Amino acid sequence: MLTRRMNAKRILIVEDDRVTQKLIADALRSAGYEVATAQDGATAVKIARELEPDLITLDVQLAKNSPDDSWDGFSVAAWLRRLSQGKPMPLIIVISGLEPAKIIENAAAVGAYTFLPKPFAKQVLLDLVAEALRSNVNASPVQPPEGPQE
Repeated sequence: MLTRRMNAKRILIVEDDRVTQKLIADALRSAGYEVATAQDGATAVKIARELEPDLITLDVQLAKNSPDDSWDGFSVAAWLRRLSQGKPMPLIIVISGLEPAKIIENAAAVGAYTFLPKPFAKQVLLDLVAEALRSNVNASPVQPPEGPQE
């Protein structure tokens, strides 16, 4: 689902947990962003191709829709990188509740802007998204944000 706003930056939220997805979407919409959501990797790639978002919040662990479904957040990011050949790749903020050390390494490998550990405060998310969109770069050294996360 996409919420349209004039001249708003487009953000795709890839999150399989509906509650978390709604919390992120509501926070970003209230800040004036145009928001689309996906719950699985295949849908995320499809929407990203159509929407060409400026930024993607990408959960690492995505629900599997079938035994053959091998999508996770990193495979989505790798596909997006391939699809972006010749045009700007959307900024990616990797979100996960898993051990940060390995996530940060993998996030950097797929060209993510940064990593946001779960749980996180709404304002931390909003500040990080605004910073990423202002940065006008497609990747930076991936580090979790400083300060309290809740």
